[in-house]
Amino acid sequence: MTSSGTAAQQLPRTEARSLSGHEGAVLAVRFNRDGNYCLSCGKDRTLLLWNPHTGAHVKTYKSHARESFKMDSCLTNDDAFVVGGSEDGYIFFWELVDAPVVARFRAHSSVVTSISYHPTKACMLTSSVDGSIRVWT
Repeated sequence: MTSSGTAAQQLPRTEARSLSGHEGAVLAVRFNRDGNYCLSCGKDRTLLLWNPHTGAHVKTYKSHARESFKMDSCLTNDDAFVVGGSEDGYIFFWELVDAPVVARFRAHSSVVTSISYHPTKACMLTSSVDGSIRVWT
């Protein structure tokens, strides 16, 4: 364990670059497990995959006409799939490379507010405006 003074010196304080690509508000960002990519989710109904080290936009994952991925998104523990939660309570899985939707299911009765994938297991947590936190295996 380090002293709080030493730990504070290791906190990021310098902006390395800015990632621009969403039209409107960006509401969530997440690194993948090894930090080589990050995923952003915006009010423009897109999830964007980035290389945070170069600033390059790698891939766009779009919602269907009525879904809006406003709150959160993540990558699976093996970085094979992008996961997004929608305003209508559904969870979507996209194949990372080619970007087709490969699975969709109703997770909540209202807006999905957060998604977190377990770092080593096929397990995720979701939360919602409906007041619930759910564990998925």
